[in-house]
Amino acid sequence: MAESVKSDSLYAALRSRILNGRLRPGQSLRLRALAEELGGSATPVREALNRLHAENFVTTEANKGFRVATVTLEELEDLESARAAIETQLLLRSIDKGERDWEARLVSAHYRLSKCEVPNSFSQSEAIDLWDAAHTEFHFALIDGAASLWLMNFARQVNAQLQRYRRHIILRIDHLNRSAAQNGNGSLGVLSREALGIDAHTALMQAALDRDRSKAEALMLDHVRLAKDAFLKLAKASGISGIDAAA
Repeated sequence: MAESVKSDSLYAALRSRILNGRLRPGQSLRLRALAEELGGSATPVREALNRLHAENFVTTEANKGFRVATVTLEELEDLESARAAIETQLLLRSIDKGERDWEARLVSAHYRLSKCEVPNSFSQSEAIDLWDAAHTEFHFALIDGAASLWLMNFARQVNAQLQRYRRHIILRIDHLNRSAAQNGNGSLGVLSREALGIDAHTALMQAALDRDRSKAEALMLDHVRLAKDAFLKLAKASGISGIDAAA
């Protein structure tokens, strides 16, 4: 039982480090070093890494050990397509089935998001954490009136992967903005604010509260497209075709 509890805590710690960018895409994950750093032994660390491998956060190859999964433009586009399909369906179901408590949760989550600073090239990690948590809370409040266990599970899986991408790219914004400024182009930060700002979320909330299915669907699809396009432009601004640990 103790080993199982230890494996659970190591899994949570490693997953958090992958999601917040402390463990970078492509980084080697050595059992002994992680065990010493996190205060465990190799066996529970391996168990934790195997769980993360099953969730596609970690990869493994024969004789090469574990690594944090790389991130690519192709996978980002695929994840955003999955997000659009799943969250739009859940939003429509929420509009059809959501009751007063769903509306109240949505309004409360929107208020908390409105009080967070949109991440930019000067944001501290704490500010990014606050925004990311509030942003995730809002989007799940938007769709959790759907009463669909499986679709919500899929939405959580996709969101966790996209959280990893968002953090990785946001951490690059400072470098990309500096490059853009040197080339006389200062629009990269604006792209970020346009995609992540409160206005689009307010419009989504209002359409949902108004039970306007067609408007809500159009806004959700446009919102996901805008976020995808912004992050793809930020990634491509460095002149590479993919995003990896060395980028």
